[in-house]
Amino acid sequence: MEIVWKRTWPDRDNDGTATTDALPGISARTYLENGGRHWYWFVNGKAAISRGQEDTKEAAKAAVEAEFERLAAER
Repeated sequence: MEIVWKRTWPDRDNDGTATTDALPGISARTYLENGGRHWYWFVNGKAAISRGQEDTKEAAKAAVEAEFERLAAER
């Protein structure tokens, strides 16, 4: 599954969104909390689907990718 990552805002390196053609209408966001201790992530469509907190950006992105895979497998 190809996942496209983009910055949520051009001037923020630590805030991104993800989409995939395999899951139309579903998107994700990862961002670093103010103060820089934890990375938050969530996946949603018309409503929240899942969310979590990780210690690193890589772990937050991996959690989103795993959630996209899980959702695609359910379709």
